[in-house]
Amino acid sequence: MHKLPSLRAIQAFEAIARTGSVSAAAIDLGVSPGAITQQIHALERQLQFRVVQRTGRGVELTSWGRIYLQRASAAITQLRKAREDVERVRHSNQLVASALPSLAIGWLGPLMFEWKKLHPSVNVIIEGKDPEPRLDDGEADFRISYGSRHRQHSRYTQLFTDRMLVVASPALVASGPRIAKPRDLLKFPLIWTDWGPEYVAPPSWRDWFAAAGLSIDALRSDLTFSLPSGAIYAAEEGRGIAFAQYSMAASALARGTLVRVLPPELPLPEAHFVAWGAAALEKSFGSAFHDWVINVGRRF
Repeated sequence: MHKLPSLRAIQAFEAIARTGSVSAAAIDLGVSPGAITQQIHALERQLQFRVVQRTGRGVELTSWGRIYLQRASAAITQLRKAREDVERVRHSNQLVASALPSLAIGWLGPLMFEWKKLHPSVNVIIEGKDPEPRLDDGEADFRISYGSRHRQHSRYTQLFTDRMLVVASPALVASGPRIAKPRDLLKFPLIWTDWGPEYVAPPSWRDWFAAAGLSIDALRSDLTFSLPSGAIYAAEEGRGIAFAQYSMAASALARGTLVRVLPPELPLPEAHFVAWGAAALEKSFGSAFHDWVINVGRRF
């Protein structure tokens, strides 16, 4: 394979073509005319053809040089643009945080108002998507996800191990049958969440009743959601009692649209984590967001 000429030699050639003389090219690149001449000779030795020739008026491109310039000039332009793109992204006040859809809606979204109070000028785009993004390819700066999916990322740290708790709207609790013991929950519609086969199964209503000391052979499934946030919303609307993640219910509990009903609370089998791309911490406010999301996550 042919070796590429040095970038300095190509820059010297492009500068001569752009400015029209060796002396002007030297001024443009901040070097001596002799250095420009040396780079042109090195370029011609490597290419094995002449790219410039002297005339009575100075220098001009050869026919081969004009052909070579078309690609060389475009390459120099692209290299300059690449540098500008990187600098623009590095100093941008925009970050992209990707999360599982329910985490984006129920956990990260409400917490972002706290971030905005600390950093009002920074724009964080929250992307709720299920597939793990390729962080090192720039698909996102940060990813908040769950369980063994951390293996798809090079840089990550654990945030928190969530827990499941029984929640309902205060209106449903106040207007329905009295809830004094676990068996009383069977008088209400039970809202379930089914995460699918990808994850280690979280605790279910069956696990909760067993932990509460009740052995029930058949439990009805009144309503099942694939997204934990769906179960939360249904419970807030008084559609039934949900066995839901604390991270998903925390905002509603703080607002008073949900209340805890009865213990116990059961931990999830795996932890949530945050991952980040190779360049994320070099961006403006990237390190600040990294530290903030870890601190907020570990409160849970």
